[in-house]
Amino acid sequence: MTTEPQHPNQDQDAAGPKAKRRFGTKTYVAASLVGVVAAAGAAMAGTVAYQAANTPAVVTSALFGNNNVTFEQEPQIAVENGRIESVKVKPVGGGQSLEGYLQSDGSVYRIDTTDMAFGTKYKVTTVAANRSGSETVARESFRVFQPSSTISAGVNVTDGATYGVGMPITVTFTGPVSDRAAVESRLQVTTDAAKTVEGRWSWDSDTSVSYRPKNYWPANTTVKLAGDTKGVAVGNGVAMETNINRTFEIGDKVVMVIDSNTHQMQFKKNGKTVREMPVSLGRPGYETRSGIKVLMSQEQDIVFDAATMGVAEDDPEYYRLDIAYAMRLTWSGEYIHSAPWSVGSQGYSNVSHGCTNVSTENAIWIMENSNVGDIVDTRNTGREQDLGNGITVWNESWSEWKAGSAL
Repeated sequence: MTTEPQHPNQDQDAAGPKAKRRFGTKTYVAASLVGVVAAAGAAMAGTVAYQAANTPAVVTSALFGNNNVTFEQEPQIAVENGRIESVKVKPVGGGQSLEGYLQSDGSVYRIDTTDMAFGTKYKVTTVAANRSGSETVARESFRVFQPSSTISAGVNVTDGATYGVGMPITVTFTGPVSDRAAVESRLQVTTDAAKTVEGRWSWDSDTSVSYRPKNYWPANTTVKLAGDTKGVAVGNGVAMETNINRTFEIGDKVVMVIDSNTHQMQFKKNGKTVREMPVSLGRPGYETRSGIKVLMSQEQDIVFDAATMGVAEDDPEYYRLDIAYAMRLTWSGEYIHSAPWSVGSQGYSNVSHGCTNVSTENAIWIMENSNVGDIVDTRNTGREQDLGNGITVWNESWSEWKAGSAL
């Protein structure tokens, strides 16, 4: 550790640079004379003392000499009696330097941990200057902790993509998260909506957590997920490997209301019905599920094979069909799709194996006017939607949803 007084008029202490611990931090002081000038009548109570211009800049940081630096708090370097001029943070042995940013008054420098590597030792060179321009140089090092292992995460939304008002954010981890609160507290969601959007995370399991607003997302807004999760301890010596960040758009409010009693779909956009079309739902024994569903995918060509539902090829109910213009609603295989073979029944009776049948023309129109994340509200089928079979977050009450939060 060295401290280098850089001003030619400074008198160096014969004992060399001085470094001392203060409240768990190392402090660097330039070895110059600290002058204090008292105002007239200094002996009297209430006198104000003034520091001379050559009072040295003092550099402090809890990082210095720390061989177990975590990501729990943003690493920073501070200065007293001066301003930070520069900070260089380089890995010992070479590699990518760490960036950071200086507070506007020059008193604090915060290191960006995005590229900070586990188990790596970094050398830090900080130059600070007092009011007269005399510099204090602090050269130190720190080492980042090494977890026993790490896990990463995937997110169901893509940067820059547009989704419907019902799209939740789901983060899926590659390993179990024991300390759910530690991770959840780092996952921040904001929008550019005019009014605050209330929302909450809810854990589906120890490897999956989802976020939804109390009500649908406001139409035509931007949503940002900022997850400062890198290095967060998730339990049992395991840490998060990366940060989790996404920015995506919410489009128009599209709600498709499907009524089994009337055999009709109302396609509503921003509160107005813009198209009504006949449908055919699941026949007895194959009833379509009633509930609030969310468009999961849009597939222009797909093969429907009843074998995926356990139907044997010699069963009279077996089918294998090439389908055009299909929009998935459940994991078990419910879709809205073109069904030219059932056009005569659409609007009159339910003849499908559980899907929502529409004409090819209407299927094309729906696909062109909808997004993944749009709402499909199916009613009066006599069969309730099972939770977890698709994007079913809107079938839980707000109090039920909040109960899944770790905070």
